[in-house]
Amino acid sequence: MSYPYISSTLDIMNSKTDVWIIIWIVLYQSLKGSCQQQYFRLQPKDVKVQEGGEATLQCEITHLAGQVQWTKDGFALGFSPEIPGFPRYKMIGDFKNGVYNLNIINASLDDDAQFQCQVGPNGFHKPIRANANLSVICE
Repeated sequence: MSYPYISSTLDIMNSKTDVWIIIWIVLYQSLKGSCQQQYFRLQPKDVKVQEGGEATLQCEITHLAGQVQWTKDGFALGFSPEIPGFPRYKMIGDFKNGVYNLNIINASLDDDAQFQCQVGPNGFHKPIRANANLSVICE
């Protein structure tokens, strides 16, 4: 004896199950990458520069989610590549790939300070910070 109603119902259930499995896989794959925490691929290191010279403090972030800024002795320099009030400072790099270096030209004794690369939180991403000292050497 054949039960066409039961057979077609099982086919529909199997196809619905297949659809839900596919949806779950797609969601899992799309969320998997976004749950990885941002971290420093390259942390800033202490730099020595002659007075009048040029220095670059490096900062590279993987899985970048938050905004990036530098601080100087705890004073936030802002998120813009052009830093207001500090015409000799500029944030340079490949921002799309997480490279946010701080470039300082014509270094002076006023630049001798502790700098910090800061990456803010975003969603599940925690904030991260890394310090480096710039030492300006008199001639």
